[in-house]
Amino acid sequence: MKKIAIMTAGGDCAGLNSAIKSVVMTANIQGIEVLGIMDGYIGFVEGKYTNLDEEIVRSIETKGGTMLGSSNKECPFHYYNKKTRTFEDRVDEAIEKIREQGVEGMIIIGGDGTLDSARVIHEHGMPAVGIPKTIDNDMSASEPTIGFQTAIDAAVDAIRKLITTAYSHRRVMVVELMGRTSGYLTLYAGFASGADIILLPEQDYSLKVVCDRVDEIMKSGKRYVIIAVSEAAKEKGGEETIAMLVKDSFEQKRYGGVSQKLAAQIEQLTGYETRATILGHIQRGGEPTTSDIILGARLGNAACKLLINGEAGNIVGNRGGKIMKMPFPKEREPRLLNMDEDDLCKTAKDMGVCFGQE
Repeated sequence: MKKIAIMTAGGDCAGLNSAIKSVVMTANIQGIEVLGIMDGYIGFVEGKYTNLDEEIVRSIETKGGTMLGSSNKECPFHYYNKKTRTFEDRVDEAIEKIREQGVEGMIIIGGDGTLDSARVIHEHGMPAVGIPKTIDNDMSASEPTIGFQTAIDAAVDAIRKLITTAYSHRRVMVVELMGRTSGYLTLYAGFASGADIILLPEQDYSLKVVCDRVDEIMKSGKRYVIIAVSEAAKEKGGEETIAMLVKDSFEQKRYGGVSQKLAAQIEQLTGYETRATILGHIQRGGEPTTSDIILGARLGNAACKLLINGEAGNIVGNRGGKIMKMPFPKEREPRLLNMDEDDLCKTAKDMGVCFGQE
């Protein structure tokens, strides 16, 4: 193998640049060139490339985001054609383009959707190895995933800043966190920042229970209440709060706004002044933590060695502190919280954190 390619796709997160650097350095030592694919599957389909070497990647591991760019809408086998307004399968065409560059294998970094496309690329004849990343920490291939720890720290820092203004004004603060249908980020960030109430998508909440707990806390003498709510959390008998539908995206739902809806309900039902804050992309940004730099480097190194050694068709991940491999799954299976079994959920409940349940 003389030349490989690497790309990042899906939502960005901290730690991606460390994985890119690790792949480039590992490959270069073996005399293998590395081609970077720009802007995720846009670059893969449309042929946007850049050459990567030791000089280019020397100090990128401390920077957030991805130096290669990304896109979280495009899917190569379901690629939107703006002219015809239809979806097309562009996988074989894209593979042919990148083979013309001398590429013999690919390392693809992304979430469930990205790695599902990576599996298709591998099945179409381009050897591929996947590296899982997501701030949601909901991929069965790795626990944790690249980006999760940095996102926790960013969210905790933001929530702690909200506590000071909540205290000053005797307010209820409803803080909305990312995570799609998985509550790991909301649970960990909410617990670490001292949230009084944590609402997760794995278990619908009772509005009455939430309001009763708010009233109880405020009457106890505490000057504020912090509620951490996942963007996909919903009230019992209610529906998810969808901010928008993106028709030209493989994943069309964009969650958002549950904190604003919940804050209005709490203020109306309890009389306490309530404010909503959507942390949004703050959770994705900033410099990576040391743990994400190290995890990215370990996974990048392992993925590169698998590809070089002819073991494509696998995903590398962290399991119990060890780097493991597993075949690309045929179906997307997000890892959801088991709130009855998760140790942090149990700890939080024992410490009086309310999860909106009777």
